[in-house]
Amino acid sequence: MLLSSSTRRCLTLAFLVLAAGLPGRGRAQSATGQQALDSLRAAYRLPALLAAIIEPGRIRYVYAGVRRNDQPDPVRLTDYFHLASNTKSVTSLLAARLVEQGRLSWDSELLTIVPELRAGALPAYAHVTLGQLLSHRAGVVPFTAGAEYQKLPKLIGSLAARRAQFGAYVLTLPPALPEAGQAHRYSNAGYVLAALMLERVSGRSWEALVTSMFRELKLRHWLGFPNRHDPRQPWGHWRPTAADSAFVPLGPTHPYQLADYMAPAGDLAMPLPDFARLTQLHLRGLLGQDNYVRAATYQTLHFGLPTYAYGWGVSSVPATGAPVSFHDGTAGTFFSHAILYPSQQVAFVVLANDGDEPARRACYALRRRLKALYLSGKL
Repeated sequence: MLLSSSTRRCLTLAFLVLAAGLPGRGRAQSATGQQALDSLRAAYRLPALLAAIIEPGRIRYVYAGVRRNDQPDPVRLTDYFHLASNTKSVTSLLAARLVEQGRLSWDSELLTIVPELRAGALPAYAHVTLGQLLSHRAGVVPFTAGAEYQKLPKLIGSLAARRAQFGAYVLTLPPALPEAGQAHRYSNAGYVLAALMLERVSGRSWEALVTSMFRELKLRHWLGFPNRHDPRQPWGHWRPTAADSAFVPLGPTHPYQLADYMAPAGDLAMPLPDFARLTQLHLRGLLGQDNYVRAATYQTLHFGLPTYAYGWGVSSVPATGAPVSFHDGTAGTFFSHAILYPSQQVAFVVLANDGDEPARRACYALRRRLKALYLSGKL
């Protein structure tokens, strides 16, 4: 999704549908994979491009570039990259853990768990469930464009209060139905409503739940764009208009940011090795290993429904029809791509510190090349 300069100025939020160790001295572990990355980064003129080749028992990395395109400081594997809508898989994993603990179910109804939302809610939302919210089947308005945010009433008070106010407002809007022939309609707002359910049954904020989960898994994370935590971290980039060829770095004081109450839909940042290890847990789960949640639960998260399950899009290997799960994320300044091929026992994560169309094409092209090298035994 390309954002015009005028849209970016008014846009509060926009996301899209999607045994590891660091390489010695931070060097790539695959020469052929590194060559593929270097050629694509040059071809698309990206500031930085990184990828992880994830197998059940190991993770390898290739990466190159700079933290910001107006400075020579090289990108490092320990750097944080914004995941945008790949945060949805984290919110869904939190939900899965609570479901396993018996605190709620996929069929738990929003207005039963959070009854104060019932007063202003339209009848169409009377029986919306957690599973429908996480699979984009609740008919909730998408909130993927600036115009939707411009119509929002002013939200006040604490983060918890504003998240609740946003949720209440969303339920006063007419449902957004899927397009003809589609099973779901992508909605960032639906994930905020789901987060309200998780917060209510756990007695903890979504932010606290994420922190607790990642502490247990020994994974690092930040909320928001990395350079707002540390200006030495990677900066996001965009092009002022689609016709521009130069990427503009966005500094930590740039006014563009995501609304904090929308974080469950897409505002996490992680270093590549940490996001890769998280993805490896999913891959192992799909191959039958119980870990953070049970193996059967991973099957539900990734393939419990067609086209889009719970935090993961659903596809298949063209030649065999074997199931594939994937997700992309961009808030316009970074791009993240994660895809799992359980039948081939491999997954890939590709990250860039630009969120425009060239970044998407480069990330997809790199994943295709790495997969071809992996399957041919050349990686």
